[in-house]
Amino acid sequence: MVGVTDMDRALEFYRGLLGMDVLFDQTMAGEPFDHALGGGDGNQGRVVGGVIGGVTIELLSLGTASRPAKRSFIGNQNISLSVTDLDLTYRQVQAAGFPPDQAPFDIAGVRMFFVRDPDGTPVEFIEFPGTARTSEELHRGVP
Repeated sequence: MVGVTDMDRALEFYRGLLGMDVLFDQTMAGEPFDHALGGGDGNQGRVVGGVIGGVTIELLSLGTASRPAKRSFIGNQNISLSVTDLDLTYRQVQAAGFPPDQAPFDIAGVRMFFVRDPDGTPVEFIEFPGTARTSEELHRGVP
């Protein structure tokens, strides 16, 4: 995930220069979104996910014209790893001595939780519904 200050300007770069193929473009708000951002302070934002050279990335812009972002969220934000059994992964992370930031939660049918690496970088473990393993497969179907 890459935090951006102006989504339209960012899309000019990521789509125009890097050829990002957009998979989804949606607004986000509510408790699950706050969990994903690591705080429960009523965040709102726009998330655009796409593929660049076979790699899926998500762009995140917080705030709206009438409600500015509550905190800065710019640049690389987390590493995301797709797993097939989120509950098992959650237990394994705990057993390894790394306390997750929260219990697994759901955003739009996708389950996830976060743990921090030793330098504080969030690592997201994510489980897609059905047989999907990536955002591209979720939004376009599994080949």
